[in-house]
Amino acid sequence: MSNRHIEHSDQTCLDRCETVRIWTDLRFKEEYVSDHSALDALDEIHDRILWLSTSIIHHANRVRPNRSGLKVGGHQASCASIASIMTALWFHELRAEDRVSIKPHAGPVWHAINYLFGELDDEQMTTLREFGGLQSYPSRTKDPVPADYSTGSVGIGATAPIWGAVARRYVDSSLRDIGTGRQYSLVGDAELDEGAVWEAVNDPGVKHLGEIVWIIDLNRQSLDRVVPDIAAGRIEATFEAAGWQVITVKFGRLLEDLFAREGGDALRRRILTMSNPEYQRILRCSADELRTRLPGEAGSEGDGDSESGQALRALISDLDDATLLAAIRNLGGHDIPTLLEAFAQIDDSCPTAVIAYTIKGFGLPSSGHPQNHSALIDADEYSALAELSGQDPQAPWSRFDPDTPAGRILAETAQRLARPEFAPAAPVELPRDLERTHKGTSSSQAALGRVLMDLSRQSPETARRVVTVSPDVSSTTNLGGWVNKVGVWSADAAQNWFADDAETILQWNESAQGQHMELGIAETNLVGLLGELGATWSRCSPSG
Repeated sequence: MSNRHIEHSDQTCLDRCETVRIWTDLRFKEEYVSDHSALDALDEIHDRILWLSTSIIHHANRVRPNRSGLKVGGHQASCASIASIMTALWFHELRAEDRVSIKPHAGPVWHAINYLFGELDDEQMTTLREFGGLQSYPSRTKDPVPADYSTGSVGIGATAPIWGAVARRYVDSSLRDIGTGRQYSLVGDAELDEGAVWEAVNDPGVKHLGEIVWIIDLNRQSLDRVVPDIAAGRIEATFEAAGWQVITVKFGRLLEDLFAREGGDALRRRILTMSNPEYQRILRCSADELRTRLPGEAGSEGDGDSESGQALRALISDLDDATLLAAIRNLGGHDIPTLLEAFAQIDDSCPTAVIAYTIKGFGLPSSGHPQNHSALIDADEYSALAELSGQDPQAPWSRFDPDTPAGRILAETAQRLARPEFAPAAPVELPRDLERTHKGTSSSQAALGRVLMDLSRQSPETARRVVTVSPDVSSTTNLGGWVNKVGVWSADAAQNWFADDAETILQWNESAQGQHMELGIAETNLVGLLGELGATWSRCSPSG
């Protein structure tokens, strides 16, 4: 499937692209939004991002000389799934102090955004997966525009902002003021299968990190199929049980408008009760097929002859083909006004999970196909997309005129996201000798404990920059003296109820000035936190 285009029945690629374009026109009508011009400009930006990200992958696989004949790679459908979310986030919500971890397969969307900002040139857009070129997965060290977080290994990149938030808080409370800011993770729903995700989400200290925001791209598809039971309710409940705020973005404004009409309750129930594979199948239907399948045949799950089925049939009979096709695709993760409303509900007193329902391949001819994960649109489909996007397939790289509404939003966003220079802290002078004579035989753990205590006495400024991390084994690793001296780091101070207990040797004094960080037994969390503490020199500065 990966080296040939997806076959379509009943509709041409032009028809399928046109369906999505009609929908984008509908969603910005005056009756649905208050600021038509600004949202219309965001829609233009989204369309250009979709075109550019698709073109980056198309050029790498179908235009650039390739002596081996092997697929270069890139995931057009995965990019299309999250392009609306990234448009709403970058061009409305993000601030300079925020940091973002982008799901691995959305790298080309991020490159497209950087191109529109003028940070990449035309030639660089043709270098996806070339040596020294644009990386397929966002990278802090290999990309010409460094990412906030490298996200090559699924699960690790998603959780990195959690540990980045801890590291930022430690630097801010213990060493120097580096400001605040949200830590976003853009996560594909299949990435939630990774054990590291739930190990991090459920760590007891994470519920206090209100700057954490995860936006989950819930397209309900994996590599080979539509996931039969994505169990969105279970996902929501798991986040809530861990102390997270959950915001579910299920339907867009066009569908919500239809739900409010006579027969709308039947439409809502039908969509909510149909299986994921059935919903994906109706995305591939023509309007005539949809009018039959949506109410359902007599005796089927939809049961078109029931009172509910008849009400649904009456509702959709009043809709023209374009509106019907647009409505069935009108999920919240592709409706920018709905996304902005969801972002406005984020409560910074606790971590937040925004669960956004999307369609994999949204806006592309492969939209909703169960095997579109690695599929590439062919030359004809690419030309059809160019026609609908008002672009030239022979010269695909184009930016906005700065005097247009979209151009002005780009300029305003670039100014808002500009990170000022940040002077590095003066280095401290390290002691050359801790003046301890070692006698006899000792364990390395005991030696570490003594070294830390000696360092805290002889070079307090150096010791202030030392952080110890352990998975609930402080006492057995001879860190007791160190922990008693420097305290335990915590986002929220907690009373030590054993401070007056003479038999308690290890004193657990928690505050934002502590230097020992204790995690649960999940050692993946420990490695993630150590990595982010080590990266504070670059990521925590506004210019990093």
